[in-house]
Amino acid sequence: MSLSLLSRGRRAAALAAAALAATLLGAAPLRAAEEPSPDEEPRVAGAGTISEAERRIFMAPHLQGLKPGTVLRYAFTHGGSLEPGYAGALELQLRAGADGRCCDTSATFPEAQGPRPLPTVEGASANPVILYFLEHDLREMQRLTRGQMNHFRRRIRLALAEDARSEDTRVRYQGRELPAQRLQVSPYLTDPMRNRFEQYAAKRYEFVLADVPGGVAQLRTLLPGNQSGTPPLLEETLTLEGAEVGAATAKP
Repeated sequence: MSLSLLSRGRRAAALAAAALAATLLGAAPLRAAEEPSPDEEPRVAGAGTISEAERRIFMAPHLQGLKPGTVLRYAFTHGGSLEPGYAGALELQLRAGADGRCCDTSATFPEAQGPRPLPTVEGASANPVILYFLEHDLREMQRLTRGQMNHFRRRIRLALAEDARSEDTRVRYQGRELPAQRLQVSPYLTDPMRNRFEQYAAKRYEFVLADVPGGVAQLRTLLPGNQSGTPPLLEETLTLEGAEVGAATAKP
């Protein structure tokens, strides 16, 4: 299906869903306007529309106003009682694209085995750190359950389209307290295949968006403890620590 045959709203939905559906690791550079394949047509809330949660997470111009050469610095932690924890840093590099405009992006993701290079996202407007975090989560779910990444991917997409919860909150960034919005989904509570992954059925995903560089204050997954008041079994967070502006670099 050609993008020219899609309505404006449906085209945006397709691009957003294609970005989430893309398996980033080992892929060629991912283009922000890349056409999805027909079998990756998004399942969205309502005909030809997308949900507000999808719009805020995958389509909002998070990187607007940032200059090429900016580096967004995030702190990552993997914790919980289920297995040993670790921590690391993610630096999202913003570069000028071939046309000199912002932004092409690249990063490495902190893993237990060491930093994992991630593919370039070309022409990004929404913050691809969300995609990087979700793709990491899909690998973790596959590792822990031996399930299929595509199944978990579909559950996240469906939850964001149909069952996202939103609440106002506040975040602290560099000594200031700012208003923010927390979007939450629990993709596996109503999963028809829940019995295969029962231990992880209560897992929750949180997206905290605010007026900070890159638009994303924190991303979090939480698997609560088996009893009320007990520590979480698993918890991962990716938290914005700061932004630095360096020399702009263009793609060769």
